[in-house]
Amino acid sequence: MRLTFLFIIFTSLAFGQEKPIVFYNESGEKISKQMFIKTKDYNKNLDLYLENDTTQIGLLITRQKFGQLDKNTFKYLKSYLTELTDNQIDSTQKIVINYLTAYPKKNETKNSRSGWNVLDRDYLKNLHKIENIKQFWIHSSECDNLEYNHQKRINWIEDEDNLLKKLFFPYPIRYGNYILIKPDGKFYYYLGEHSKYQIWENAEKFFK
Repeated sequence: MRLTFLFIIFTSLAFGQEKPIVFYNESGEKISKQMFIKTKDYNKNLDLYLENDTTQIGLLITRQKFGQLDKNTFKYLKSYLTELTDNQIDSTQKIVINYLTAYPKKNETKNSRSGWNVLDRDYLKNLHKIENIKQFWIHSSECDNLEYNHQKRINWIEDEDNLLKKLFFPYPIRYGNYILIKPDGKFYYYLGEHSKYQIWENAEKFFK
């Protein structure tokens, strides 16, 4: 809850030099700058830098999380995905959601098309060999870079009510996130840059 509170307060990505800086770990505990630098590990966490009118903050976010959606929330999520995509989810299907974040923005990309291998044609083919999976391609409502992410071939659907953002991805992470959800509402997510091989491997482990 504390991390969510911090995110609501510190919403700008600008990171000036005049304002005092405070640092927090993954649990929302205030730590020293030295400890922040020491515990920063790209394999385990991501460092975000936010600010408001008076204060700057450095925040560590855990990249992987396991959790459980309650029955009503999970039911609403499935209904929301079905309404967005006109794609029904049966009670036995596992869910995989590739979530395209708002960053990088269009003006930050140098190439005309992304070389991200999650967008390769064999990604879905091999994913569906693992389990009975329903795949969704969802993008942040703030994303302006769909053409770069192969919009003509991949049917990216906007997270219109920001439900995925509210439930799982409130932080301004660069690149895409993904989430795996079992039929009982148990989930696993990974934040930030990743590959198709990572999704395949974690899907095999999580859905077995």
